[in-house]
Amino acid sequence: DDDEEEEAVVEKKKPNPLDLLPPSPFVLDAFKREYSNTDTRTVAAPYFFANFDKEGFSAFWCRYKYNEDNKMQFMTANFIRGWFQRMEHTRKYAFGVALICGEEKKHEVSALWVFRGKGVPEIVREVEDTELFEWEEIADLEAQKDKITDYLCWEGPTIGLPVLEGRCFK
Repeated sequence: DDDEEEEAVVEKKKPNPLDLLPPSPFVLDAFKREYSNTDTRTVAAPYFFANFDKEGFSAFWCRYKYNEDNKMQFMTANFIRGWFQRMEHTRKYAFGVALICGEEKKHEVSALWVFRGKGVPEIVREVEDTELFEWEEIADLEAQKDKITDYLCWEGPTIGLPVLEGRCFK
């Protein structure tokens, strides 16, 4: 039958391993709502620390390996926007804040990321931009509470350089 031949072969989509993890008491979408709709320093950040589940999620710092190449702020901002676009398929499992800090013609990109599961998930590692960053897991969130809060707020003494611009992946 020609009809049978024309039927598209539907590939069975393999399940994302992150969907197979045990349920977590930390609901990433609930945190994203708090972050979007409340004051970050007084409500969203405390919510994050009160609810974060270190068994079900990981937190990371990342720093762009080639910050010396950042000469124009608008170009750096475009790079971050492109990176976030290429990360789109990870949105269900990730939250991030990327900051451009320093001066317009000499600045650094660094970020705070939260991922479902342990470590940087494969779906994130597969995004080519991921290899352009040095990744450091935040083992003790409480010890870095001030810095994490400052990154969530895009301002604060622990950042070290003036924040020129920030982007949030949520």
